[in-house]
Amino acid sequence: PRPAAPAAPEPPVDSPEVLRIPTGWLLPAAVIYSRSSVDTGGGLSSDQRVGLGDVAEFGVATTDQVRERTTADAKAIAIQPYVTASFRMGVAENRLFTHQPGLTLGFRKSFERNHGGYKTRIAELSLVASKHLGERAAIHVGGALWDASLAQTTTPPTGEDPAPEVTLHGHRTIDQLRVFGGLEARPLDKSSILIDLSWAPEFCYACVDDGDAIRRIKLRPELSWGVRYEVASWMRLESGVRVPDIGNFNLLDAQIFGQVTFASYALKRAVDDLR
Repeated sequence: PRPAAPAAPEPPVDSPEVLRIPTGWLLPAAVIYSRSSVDTGGGLSSDQRVGLGDVAEFGVATTDQVRERTTADAKAIAIQPYVTASFRMGVAENRLFTHQPGLTLGFRKSFERNHGGYKTRIAELSLVASKHLGERAAIHVGGALWDASLAQTTTPPTGEDPAPEVTLHGHRTIDQLRVFGGLEARPLDKSSILIDLSWAPEFCYACVDDGDAIRRIKLRPELSWGVRYEVASWMRLESGVRVPDIGNFNLLDAQIFGQVTFASYALKRAVDDLR
């Protein structure tokens, strides 16, 4: 009998994230994705996902993006761990027609977090388009509809009733909508330069809402830039700088981060072998 033909090389996995923002690229079917990150602000995060049928992906993550402050003048710190689940579905690049960008509709929601006498939740509905510009560059543009809630779970020392629950959807729609984006450039075959603008929720416990304007829940802009190095087809290293709130730019708050990502076809191969 003839020897079996060698298996075709597995295609590279386009990252489902730039640095902080989602991309319009989905994981291939049955591909497992894992990312772990640490930064100089003491933040730790992880992200575990699996591709579903080349049209969707499901994931569970811990994030250090959600922050809190006791008063408007206090320093914001991360609430950790903050656990979220996500589901994204979409259409791969060039799937429907030539030059069609990759499109994904994603929903991310947190589990309820009780911390410091308050319970909080966040949710994000996002739509993003990603397009390769030749073989060495890509652009990502998207919009998000955010929601969040904050409720006091303990009685104040003054004996007053706890403050009522406040939500983003209970205020102006403009407080929920945000635009985000990112760029990728690959000057070398295995090295990329990345930059993105993202948003993150921040809770202020002692702030007071002002009429239609919400003060206790804010969406803060984050700017990140860095590099990605492909150690192997299944492993990438990323490092860079993140400014948590560019609306109040302060280099002392900037963080240097490092993260490692893995993308494995092992589950896909196992599924294919069972057919």
